[in-house]
Amino acid sequence: MGRNIYIAYLLWFFLSAFSAHRIYCGKFLSGVMQLALFWIGSATAIFLIGYIFLGFWLIWWLIDAFLLHSWVVKINEINALQRSISDIKNLENIEKLYELYKSGAINYEEYLRQKDIILKNI
Repeated sequence: MGRNIYIAYLLWFFLSAFSAHRIYCGKFLSGVMQLALFWIGSATAIFLIGYIFLGFWLIWWLIDAFLLHSWVVKINEINALQRSISDIKNLENIEKLYELYKSGAINYEEYLRQKDIILKNI
């Protein structure tokens, strides 16, 4: 199943302190880095150095707003391609099964049973 752009932006806006939008889009390493930057900045803000970390985090967070749409589109395209490849493999398997049935290697009931098993995986 693909990613939803609205969910991604809701995560970006409401759960940005946890980098939920990056993790949702499969960017785990940079999500952890952004998460650490925010929380280190928050923890050290009392010493004033934390505001530098939070400033970098804020800029990164704003840039993510513009990149988020392309991430979701890319993930959905990859998922669609993987599904189509899987469908092609299933069709090839059904064709091979039909060839076995035509050659007499399996009977019609076995052909239908195996075809149903393949189609249930789609």
